[in-house]
Amino acid sequence: HCAHSHTHHNAEHSHEGHCHTHSHTHHGRSFADIKKLIEKSSLSDFVKRTSIKIFLKLAQAEAKIHNKTVDDIHFHEVGAVDSIIDIVGSAVCLEMLKIDSVSVGEIELGGGMAKCEHGVIPVPAPATAELSQGFKCSFGGVNHEATTPTGMAFLATLAESSSSISGTVLARGIGIGQRDCSERANILQVMLIECEGQCSSEDMSVVCANIDDMTAESVAFLCEKLFEAGAVDVWQESIVMKKSRLAVKVCALVHNAKVQLLEETFLKNSTTLGVRRVGAVRTSLPRKEFIFSSSLGDVRFKCRASGDSPKAEFDDIAKIAKEKSVSFISVKETVESEYKNSKS
Repeated sequence: HCAHSHTHHNAEHSHEGHCHTHSHTHHGRSFADIKKLIEKSSLSDFVKRTSIKIFLKLAQAEAKIHNKTVDDIHFHEVGAVDSIIDIVGSAVCLEMLKIDSVSVGEIELGGGMAKCEHGVIPVPAPATAELSQGFKCSFGGVNHEATTPTGMAFLATLAESSSSISGTVLARGIGIGQRDCSERANILQVMLIECEGQCSSEDMSVVCANIDDMTAESVAFLCEKLFEAGAVDVWQESIVMKKSRLAVKVCALVHNAKVQLLEETFLKNSTTLGVRRVGAVRTSLPRKEFIFSSSLGDVRFKCRASGDSPKAEFDDIAKIAKEKSVSFISVKETVESEYKNSKS
């Protein structure tokens, strides 16, 4: 049956203060090392993809701060192990609980100063501050680090900032940190919420640009980078510009909190001299995701919360087609036919 449509509400972070990454290249694990370690593991494809996305987001923040490339960023040994456990473990939980979306309220970042390998730095740490852009945050609630770069990387990659959530609470979890704090309880609260099936509307933005001097390969790369920057959807439209030049209009649908990052991504990865932004309201039905065990292998399906309109995941079908050296169409037809028969 279809998995429930769950929302994960993250009320507050509270972790011990320490720097997670630095740009020294003489020791520690690089992002490439960690990516290879995860890819070669026996973890599921979902956990691998999710973990690597979070690590990439963290490495990109550190690279920007140090004016380096992602390849130059190294995670010191203790921080790397801690981050791997935190990030991979969180991805495993998301999969086990069949989480469809993550929502977070106001995030307390903390205050004061913290010690790290670079010396004494202000709180929030530079990486945390970089990753917190677009989220509703509070400062100075405690005189120490309340949200680490790792925690903020998780939220920046997977969460949407929200002050209004509607649904049935299915479960609740509490995590208590080691630091005692009289000003604010050192607690991370997580709630598992099932949407009621009603449509939800949210204010978003469409960022777009007209391009007539880039190759198809370059435009495809731009679209990939826009997805990485947080776009919910990216598409291309064929247009005719002035002087009757054939061109492409690249559009990206994005939550308002990530508009600035999307615009920067457009300008950095395309030849356009400017982008346009218009407001948009997206109305959507809650969706569910589940895994169907076919004769060819496990395939993820997505459908509406009601169970209508099931659709096999393209990546899973393509993977089976490559592994078994058969056509994509035949795999898709076999899997969907078997799923339909299993429900009849």
